[in-house]
Amino acid sequence: MKNFKLFLVAAVGALMISCGGGSYDYDDSYLDDYIATTSLYVDNSADTNVNVTLTGIDRDTTFEIEVASYSLEYISVPYGKYTVDAVTCLDSVIIDGEEIFMDEDDYKYSYNLNLSKEDYIMENMKYTVQTDYSSLLNELETSFTYKGETYEGIDATVIPGALLVPNQWDYNLDTEYPEEVEVSSGATSTTKTKLYRASTFVLYLTLYEIFGDYEDDGEETLW
Repeated sequence: MKNFKLFLVAAVGALMISCGGGSYDYDDSYLDDYIATTSLYVDNSADTNVNVTLTGIDRDTTFEIEVASYSLEYISVPYGKYTVDAVTCLDSVIIDGEEIFMDEDDYKYSYNLNLSKEDYIMENMKYTVQTDYSSLLNELETSFTYKGETYEGIDATVIPGALLVPNQWDYNLDTEYPEEVEVSSGATSTTKTKLYRASTFVLYLTLYEIFGDYEDDGEETLW
């Protein structure tokens, strides 16, 4: 059972204050050299280490990273077009020169590079500060269907397999649900989302059906 707690949250905007009616000049030449970057999480669901190379198409830049099996590694890269090559430590080619495009104008600040192109499943978890849960019982009637199998009491959606997946979740593959979250002032609940590889999520559901309960630690490095 999750523990729930209410935190008051106030949105704080940036304030610009002019003192004494004065003015000043500033040097914005640094903007000429500014390059916007995005966070790229490389997801390796293979059972062996994988070497990944990103080669810039619209700029002369290359990024190389080794990702351990069933792991997620982070790099920061400029927005733009890249070709992706991924080779296992056994010289098996996973990705051969496929092109990806991270568009700055889409305002996506994080992506998963899904080397296996496996489906992702995004589960919704509702946190509430209510002590009377009767109003939430109807939500337990929701169901989730994946590849012909239906699971009751599960609120989740499928993100079809793709090489590049923009972030639309709160917690990535390697982050567990927290015990407590902040809830805006005046609200009594909030919903958070967590990402799973489809194979991992189905395994959790299967174990739940067999054993009746399990502790989900949010880690996906075991399968």
